[in-house]
Amino acid sequence: MTTVNKKLLQEVEVPFHSYLLFSNFSSELMKQAKMFAMLLAFDSKDYAEHPDIKIIDSENLNTLGVEDIRDVINKDSLSPIEGRYKVVIFPPVKSLTEEASNALLKTIEEPSSRSIFIILSSGKFWSHARDDSQNTILSTIKSRCRTIFLESENEIKFDFSTLDFEKFLDGTYLNLDIEKNLVEKLQKATQDLIEINKTESERVKHFQIFLNTINEFVSNFDETRNITSNSVLVESLTYLGSSLIIQENLDQDYYDFILKLETAMQEISSGMRPQIVLSNLTINSGSNE
Repeated sequence: MTTVNKKLLQEVEVPFHSYLLFSNFSSELMKQAKMFAMLLAFDSKDYAEHPDIKIIDSENLNTLGVEDIRDVINKDSLSPIEGRYKVVIFPPVKSLTEEASNALLKTIEEPSSRSIFIILSSGKFWSHARDDSQNTILSTIKSRCRTIFLESENEIKFDFSTLDFEKFLDGTYLNLDIEKNLVEKLQKATQDLIEINKTESERVKHFQIFLNTINEFVSNFDETRNITSNSVLVESLTYLGSSLIIQENLDQDYYDFILKLETAMQEISSGMRPQIVLSNLTINSGSNE
């Protein structure tokens, strides 16, 4: 059973008006944020839906716009009904447009005494897990938040075993509840991408199998889980890059490949079509380029 992180427990008695929480796993981050919000509002660790705890959503799967922020910061919506505070949580899978960031910044600069903002960010790319440089949060917003990095309770070895890969995905999506052979199939398709010394046609084949396997994997989830092909693709590439970066005697070709993986993940996360991104990665990932 998940317990509230000690760093968050220390904040409950005298809370700050805005927090920026980091973790390597978005699902772990959300669980902690919900329990933290319950403690702030009701002095209870057991999360339950309540008007005084609002998790921001929008019609756009990846971006929060200025209208989403304006809806949240309406003066009436920032006053608690029953709790000590109105707590607003920004989930880690969302990015803010520039206009939305500025609207949020203005609210944080002039905080209400009865509201607390919790902004979540998962370090999607192994080299930026603690500074969020890939997640488009304005430095001015960061400077006005109390930043807390939450270590994950999941110990990932990045050893390309099916169990390790399943634990990695489960840490992101929570309770996969999916046939093990599908996890194993996706793990193998991901691992096959490291064969950068193959011919271009063989690399194209590996990437196509990888995409097809991701689509098959995602099709097994109910739509309410909001598990998309793009998100699984980025998670799989994250696991691949993390597994490579810890290898001893990493040669220049693989180091360059890791950098290209990171660029590919950034492009997919920013909205570029995966087919185009992976096609470019396929062409540029050979060891002779």
